[in-house]
Amino acid sequence: MSELPGEPRDHMDALMRLLLAYARRAVSAGDGFAPLGASMAADGELETAPDDEIAAVRQAMRSRAERGELLATGICSDVVLDHEGFPKAIRVELEHRDADPVTCLLPYRFDLDRAAWGELAAMPGERRTWD
Repeated sequence: MSELPGEPRDHMDALMRLLLAYARRAVSAGDGFAPLGASMAADGELETAPDDEIAAVRQAMRSRAERGELLATGICSDVVLDHEGFPKAIRVELEHRDADPVTCLLPYRFDLDRAAWGELAAMPGERRTWD
């Protein structure tokens, strides 16, 4: 398996686009959404792993990472915010084997049955897949 060219940021951005598209569609449809995990293999292949339990998604990714199969991982979930204007958010947790993890939040609310989006915010994340 050949190594995918590009920087860790490029790899994590690809996962971010995939996960945010999924979550925004689900939120806009008025449905909640189950957590979705996504991973990128060293050759760039993207794979998704839906599961009702984030812990199960994390464990599966950790096992594959330990075998050297993964380059980057991401998990998106629907979270409650303690914020008046936007009570909920899409949380995307991104990791790369060669870079610091990042967590992003995209706040949302419903205005007249339509999703209204806040500003995407990024912050340091927590390393869970690679030690």
